[in-house]
Amino acid sequence: MGVIPMRGARAGKAVLEAVQEPARLQEVLDVAGRLFNEKGYRATSLAEIGEALGMNKASLYYYVRSKEDLIRKLIVRASGRLRNVARDPQLDALPADQALERLVREHCAVILEFPNEMGLLVQQRRFIEAEALGDLVERERVYVAYVRGVIARGVTEGIFRPVDPGIATQLVLDTINGLLRWFRVGGKRSATAAIDEVWTFILGGVRAEPPGRRASRK
Repeated sequence: MGVIPMRGARAGKAVLEAVQEPARLQEVLDVAGRLFNEKGYRATSLAEIGEALGMNKASLYYYVRSKEDLIRKLIVRASGRLRNVARDPQLDALPADQALERLVREHCAVILEFPNEMGLLVQQRRFIEAEALGDLVERERVYVAYVRGVIARGVTEGIFRPVDPGIATQLVLDTINGLLRWFRVGGKRSATAAIDEVWTFILGGVRAEPPGRRASRK
């Protein structure tokens, strides 16, 4: 199967987000996401974020009410990126394997483009306050349900082997999120090669065997 190209709409949505968020707020979120991801949410203070931005704490309060407000803004932005991945109306018209490939490749691209934000949500979530974590879980639920639906459709269509869609979905997401642990910018694998490797691994785990191969095993 050929590579499914990533659509340009994601870049367009990113531009739209940039228009909706003041440039200085974007900078605040970018710096906060980096520090939260590097040091941990609880270990990072607003004063440190302000210092990294060259702002005093009073100026920072113009953009965020508290550290909890800051983490919520980051959650909204990061989870919105994944929500946009699943909003392509063409996905439902594609065969399940092509739809899953597009989801996987674009999810990987989001992780590699915004590693601090996504790393915060995946690796630092245990430190996030309960209220903000509840917001994140609800947003994730919609995206996870969509991925699960694509896998379930593939099983029904016979494109995927008869896997449990819920378990398969979790394994797919764990594989994608693993990029945060092993991919390194400037390493031996390019971003494109890393995404190819993730997709090849996932496809090998879910696709159905050709009828001829199944018959030869009987």
